[in-house]
Amino acid sequence: MGSPLAKNNAFGAGSPSWNLSFPHGNLTAAEILAYLPHWLKSVDVVDRFITNGGKSYTIAAMINEFRYLPGDENAVFRPNSVQIMMSYGMRRAGFDEWTVGTHHKFERPNPDLDETNLSVGTFRPPRSTHPKNAAPGQSAKTLKSNEEADPIQFKDLVIHIKKHPSGSDALDLSRCVQHAITHPKEDWYFPDDFQALLKKLGGPAAVTHAHLDRQVFSRRDDYSRRVTSHSTPPVSGSPLKRMMTADAMALMGSRKSGRLASKATPNLKEYDSDATDNDIVQSPYAGFDTPTKKRKLHHIAATPGAASNDSDFVQDDSEADDVVPEAEIVSEDEPVSPVNAARSRAAARKAREVILNISNESQLSLKNLIKHRETDFVTPMPNSLMLPPPRPNFVVNPDIMSLARNFFPGQSMYLKPPVLSEDRLRVDHSTVYAYAADGCTTLPEIWNSALSSTRFNGPRRSPPFRELHRLTDPHHTDLSDWAENIRWAKEQFRVYGSQTWTEYDYHLEMITSHRRMLWASEYAIARGM
Repeated sequence: MGSPLAKNNAFGAGSPSWNLSFPHGNLTAAEILAYLPHWLKSVDVVDRFITNGGKSYTIAAMINEFRYLPGDENAVFRPNSVQIMMSYGMRRAGFDEWTVGTHHKFERPNPDLDETNLSVGTFRPPRSTHPKNAAPGQSAKTLKSNEEADPIQFKDLVIHIKKHPSGSDALDLSRCVQHAITHPKEDWYFPDDFQALLKKLGGPAAVTHAHLDRQVFSRRDDYSRRVTSHSTPPVSGSPLKRMMTADAMALMGSRKSGRLASKATPNLKEYDSDATDNDIVQSPYAGFDTPTKKRKLHHIAATPGAASNDSDFVQDDSEADDVVPEAEIVSEDEPVSPVNAARSRAAARKAREVILNISNESQLSLKNLIKHRETDFVTPMPNSLMLPPPRPNFVVNPDIMSLARNFFPGQSMYLKPPVLSEDRLRVDHSTVYAYAADGCTTLPEIWNSALSSTRFNGPRRSPPFRELHRLTDPHHTDLSDWAENIRWAKEQFRVYGSQTWTEYDYHLEMITSHRRMLWASEYAIARGM
């Protein structure tokens, strides 16, 4: 077998090989990108990600979220790098001129897979779908780059990990990795021992709606950070540096010599090599500055016997007659690293900043105001003798007054709703009888029971997770987070038409965090909450 670690490695020396076999079990998109990012070269992984809503910038953001990259601390994995890496595998496997944007035009490698299936048991590594070409007279099966990679210890999957998947991003592989970390004397190998270790840990975890790829990707839709010009570039010998250089040349439209040229074309040509693991220190990712290989574009086909580097994606100068393949347009403004973007308009952002930083003097003034308004009432005077109340003697922070005058009362800020599957389990005309309480006889009673906000003393803990705006109104004296979340969701539906906020735990946590900063119901305001 071949080495479990890739020699020339865009994700850092020691990262697992793309030719590791897939285990029988469920893996989330976050787990694949965190622990086994080289599987982006598998056509089955690419098909699953793109079919379920993955985009180059989202995948790049997740890689930057979970992994440290070669180079300094400012190194990032760019969306163009993701596009080129995925395009290489897809085109080599026979999907000519494939791009993320044209994926829907091709027949799927496995049409039977749907978005609720997280199993990778039938997935194939690159050595099966697009093996490297061998030199004349040499069998492709004898190339080390086409051999099955040796199993790797679970504890070695944490190499270059910045952050482990957690919550709904994590499933069985994360549990196995955590066990390996906390029990370093035990030897468990991935993928061979995956099922055995899972059995030791109590069996596979249940897959929920929040684990699905579309939900994992949608949770990163609002992540953004621009690649700034002051960021330290990668080492000059790395493919990322060469792609950045080529991108700049493409924008300028000229070569260094000044001769006009057509648009630069990403070089997806492969070069085979049988280098051993001992050569890993010669990799440009190990911190050494190696010279860039200059190559002309030849559409996908490989040169037999040439040197190989499956991670070495180079964008070189193109001739006028070169065919320029279509590529996903990725701008510098696209997100490449997860930083929570603002979820509301500028006025709301300013309000949070000001309110969180008001001075102690202003806080004291607000307390005085509250105390003044809560003073006991005296016996009312006749209307004819009523005098206007004296003006309280205190000073309110001008910034707070300005925000209060500009705040539009009675309407919540828009929060982008989650994306839900059309095939999810829900309460409708065909299922309402199954989810209503026993003893309901009339149709209104059945619906009120199935959509009751008080029947379970809070949200349901199992599917179907009901849409909050459809639930019955909480009692006006109930000012719990559960009741306030329902009122907030009803207002989001009434004002913005949002219909996908449900009682699922993750949705409720998002609503509560947003609502506590920006919104309160009229019942909470009346009670001074």
